[in-house]
Amino acid sequence: MKLRIIFLFLLMMCVAVLASAQNGPNPLIYQPTDNIYGLSYGDWTAAWWQYLMQFTNDINPYFDTTGSLCNEAQGGPVFYLVGSPTGATLTTRYCTVPVGKALLIPLINAECSTIEAGTFHIDNSSQGHTCAEAWVDGLGSMKMTIDGYKIVDLTSYRFQSPFYYFNVPPDNNFTGTSGPTEAWSVSDGYWVMVKPLRPGVHVIHVYANIASGLAAGSVQNFTYVLTIQ
Repeated sequence: MKLRIIFLFLLMMCVAVLASAQNGPNPLIYQPTDNIYGLSYGDWTAAWWQYLMQFTNDINPYFDTTGSLCNEAQGGPVFYLVGSPTGATLTTRYCTVPVGKALLIPLINAECSTIEAGTFHIDNSSQGHTCAEAWVDGLGSMKMTIDGYKIVDLTSYRFQSPFYYFNVPPDNNFTGTSGPTEAWSVSDGYWVMVKPLRPGVHVIHVYANIASGLAAGSVQNFTYVLTIQ
């Protein structure tokens, strides 16, 4: 009987180790190489930018400091959260998210496009990858917590998008154009996709900064208080 108990204990330990290996060091988020609803992380980052570029300034979640615009144009299996333009000042947003949605969160990112000027301007995909990468190089520090749980190894979550199309409406400040304008773009940055959270209230905090290079001094510092229901 004692040998049987020992065998069962060892078997359970093996199962636990295998489960831990499959989930990786961050069981709350998808791993960098995961296929997420049929797309890679890089593909989802392009979809995020297309989502963000569609808004006029007055309803753009990026400029929202309370969370009142969180649900604008959301749909599909992934719920898009956005960073904050307020730099080092902490922005806290309160949002209600439908149960069963994954959450795509930019930690710090940049994009270059065919309609922007100066160091953000590109003419083709190859230039786009080089340009976007240069804006994100020089990362300083980066941290993220979900309900107090620290997400580790965040530097493994850097992704470049494919060359993607977007349409800018009138009154959109992202590209410095007056719109409506069609363009192509490439983005680079650090992102995480959080697996669907249990119903209830969850708190996510992100801080990241660029310490050197083209974007030296750029800071992201935001908290989401999410009600999943």
